[in-house]
Amino acid sequence: MPKEDKMIKHYTSLVFAILLALLFSATPQLSNAADPIKLGAPLSTAFLYGWDAERGIKLAVEEINAAGGVNVAGEKRPFSVEVIDTRDLEPGVPVDDAIKAVEKLILQKEVDFLVGGPVRSEAALAVLDLLNKHKKVSIVTTGVLSPAYHKTIAENYDKYKYAFRISNEIVNIIVKEMMPVFEKFRNDFGLERVHIMVQDVAHARKSGEVVEKFLTKAGFTV
Repeated sequence: MPKEDKMIKHYTSLVFAILLALLFSATPQLSNAADPIKLGAPLSTAFLYGWDAERGIKLAVEEINAAGGVNVAGEKRPFSVEVIDTRDLEPGVPVDDAIKAVEKLILQKEVDFLVGGPVRSEAALAVLDLLNKHKKVSIVTTGVLSPAYHKTIAENYDKYKYAFRISNEIVNIIVKEMMPVFEKFRNDFGLERVHIMVQDVAHARKSGEVVEKFLTKAGFTV
């Protein structure tokens, strides 16, 4: 089966599973005897990408549990969340720290699934082999803007089939979201000059360079 077909089948199965979970969640309250499904959330909690995702995950869990949880083989089960700080957005923190944090969620906290992060692209890429080793499904929902993430999965699908991402990647963000805004500002308000300010970290500097490239190509003065 071609890689593209396998990827489509993979993502279709995931969407179908999520829809089933939502469909069966709107039922009476849970039995106290039901074992929770443990979600591990590896996040850089001191930064927006981390604490914002943590709030969203916990809110979703609260709403799903309040509605009765999810139906697993005829049994209603709630979710529980284990959040761990990967610190992967902090300057000078090595990628190994994020790997150890994810491994702790898997081996010590014994989570069933991983959601959220790691947030930094390098950390998320480094964790892929760990997901394969322990056969843990991970759904990245924040950060990880590098196109290398989905390309790595597509090129090594059988090995990295446990990894998913529902967030966008930087090239799509620039081309399909940012550039149309700049064009609208030019058409509506005569915008021709753009100043770029970025955080002094590698991924932000690189993103700024890419934005400059597209703006210059479109005729803006940067």
